[in-house]
Amino acid sequence: MLKMPSGTQRKSLFIASLTATLMLGANAFAAEKITFQLNYPAAGYNAGYELAVEKGFYKDVGLDVTIEPGNGSQITAQLVAAGKADIAFADASPVMKLISQGAKMKVLATILQGNPNQVTALKKTGLKSVADMKGRSVAVPNGGSQAAMFPLVLAANGLKDTDIKVVNMPPDSMVPALLQGTVDVILGSVDAYGPQLKSMNVETDNFLFIDSGAPTVSTSIIASESFLAAHPDQAKAFVAASLKGWYAALDDQPAAIAAMKKMFPDANDKLAPGQIDATKFLMCVNRAKFVGKATPDQWSDTVKIFAAIGVLPADIPATKYYTYDYLPPESALRPCPLK
Repeated sequence: MLKMPSGTQRKSLFIASLTATLMLGANAFAAEKITFQLNYPAAGYNAGYELAVEKGFYKDVGLDVTIEPGNGSQITAQLVAAGKADIAFADASPVMKLISQGAKMKVLATILQGNPNQVTALKKTGLKSVADMKGRSVAVPNGGSQAAMFPLVLAANGLKDTDIKVVNMPPDSMVPALLQGTVDVILGSVDAYGPQLKSMNVETDNFLFIDSGAPTVSTSIIASESFLAAHPDQAKAFVAASLKGWYAALDDQPAAIAAMKKMFPDANDKLAPGQIDATKFLMCVNRAKFVGKATPDQWSDTVKIFAAIGVLPADIPATKYYTYDYLPPESALRPCPLK
């Protein structure tokens, strides 16, 4: 026969239950709402964040994260600089330029450790090196970072502006122009034009900028200094959970694509696999040692390169642009090369 609890015991159980309920409520109330601004619309190259939401990695560390699509790294960086976004994902180049001009923000974690730009030609064109562009027509996308870095690539390969015919065109026209033979070469990117051509079973020869005279770091998690000062623990938690989301995306690509499609139904799931493959590749290029953490040498070289093309002043040290304070310890990061 079961023994019923005494009045004192019932009272103790009630208090314990009430305390647990209040603690759960307090924890739920304490969840920090964060809006994360992407660099571009949802795609494979930012699917790690959607997977972190789907798997509850942010909630596990007390964050309630909303992901907003972007319209380019330049605009995303400006939003953070203007205080209209707290934490975001953007290419390092516009972020560093704004910081050099006085914007109060920092790079917290570098996801793409090399810029994705590349020289691309159809296989039948027969390019064996970047130097083989001499005498060729080269398409340059309007508004892209390729145009600013291209002079470094030319110089590193013994070429001058007059050795090629530059054709400026809208980004959407690049691949059709290459396929139609309107141009011989395009200045594309391994994470955008690359997957597009691959999905069409087009054979190409590609030469990365990072191997051809312009080894700069690229797309990173950034945040305003005001957000970091007010929410340092949340910033650390966000970075750790985001990296966990990316690691999960690398291990289970279909899950990442499903999470992306669930959150953003209009996202292109056909191109997403190639975009994730390109992101995985770029996570460990350019002498990278750990996913998410660019080395001081990578940062110093990036500053030198951007200073050489007039994007940054030469007298501001690289440490002005980034911080390791919000990264997990190296023992918790995935080492390069990725297996």
